[in-house]
Amino acid sequence: MVDMRPYQKNVHKSLFQRDLLLGVPTMGLVLVFCLSAVFLYLFRWFFMAVPIALFYFFIRHLTSLDPYFIEMFLDYFQQKDVFLP
Repeated sequence: MVDMRPYQKNVHKSLFQRDLLLGVPTMGLVLVFCLSAVFLYLFRWFFMAVPIALFYFFIRHLTSLDPYFIEMFLDYFQQKDVFLP
């Protein structure tokens, strides 16, 4: 049997971890930013700041459980329905 120990190298944890901005994937952060821009700046509905903040923390919690949750959720809704005869 061949000894493989000389060929093994340590891999840093950040090389295979998911890149997150503020604990949320980029698409989720863009979604929260767009919602806040529409409700707070365009409509001037400042009472929507609390639900938007709760939505951000909800997305962050889901991301802590599964880092790919937002992408899987958006891919599910972007799939085209195919009906076979």
